[in-house]
Amino acid sequence: MITQIARIQTVAHDVETAGGPAGLGLALTVAAALHPPVTRAPEVATAPATARRNTAARPHRRTVRG
Repeated sequence: MITQIARIQTVAHDVETAGGPAGLGLALTVAAALHPPVTRAPEVATAPATARRNTAARPHRRTVRG
């Protein structure tokens, strides 16, 4: 098992850099510091789909209730 230990970085901010009441700019800065970009895992071929038991020539029959 591979574990990564990252130190928490201090993000300096004040009222002007927070970006207003919502603090979107500050939130994006903190999120970028907490979640650095990660490379994707290579694509893996999926298993072939299983064949259906009913063929198109013989459709599913349903009981008629009246």
